Amino acid sequence: VQHEAVERERPPFRLPNPAPNNDRVTRYLLGRGISLPTIRYCIARKILYESAEYHNCVFLGKDPQGVPKYAALRGIYDYGKPFKREAPGSQKQYGFCIPPMQPGTTVAVFEAAIDAMAEMTLCGDAADKYRLSLGGISSSGKEPLALQEFLRQHPEITTIELRLDNDAKGRMASVGIQNLYREKYQVCDLPPNIENGDYADMAKNNLVARTAAHRAAPCR
Repeated sequence: VQHEAVERERPPFRLPNPAPNNDRVTRYLLGRGISLPTIRYCIARKILYESAEYHNCVFLGKDPQGVPKYAALRGIYDYGKPFKREAPGSQKQYGFCIPPMQPGTTVAVFEAAIDAMAEMTLCGDAADKYRLSLGGISSSGKEPLALQEFLRQHPEITTIELRLDNDAKGRMASVGIQNLYREKYQVCDLPPNIENGDYADMAKNNLVARTAAHRAAPCR
């Protein structure tokens, strides 16, 4: 009954109209340290596009039939505080998920879509596992809806990589998820190596380091 009440109150799912191209979103993500192959991989699978009106990044989550049911919006212009929102009517259980090239048995779990893209970039663009965004985390200790639904759809999964943020909230959520799943799955806790940071920070730092090394290189 409670679930039915929630469904009745949910506004209709509405996606932003797509822009004619994804150029601005691509430039923004490149500036965040995300690689072009990873960006193109997500665009080709129709899980990432640029919105027409505000040129936001639109990260899509789809149901088993491939129909979009969730969208995380991320502004590309930071006016002091970045714009982050979910599209009206989004269903949290259908998280943004980067699929592997070949079906696999591992899912890596992140708090945000950009973290999933960052970790794929840092792995040399290897599309070797599922990369799932939870769309944020809760400190309640409850089973994350996106992970719960993903595992329901993918009974072949044997390994869960927890790549949540390396802050107090992320560490607490990681412990809670390990407690929920470790009896049935191999659960690995693999936070980013930046204190109070995430995988997007790691990718950005990697870009800064590469840029500095390039500038320091002697001219030939």
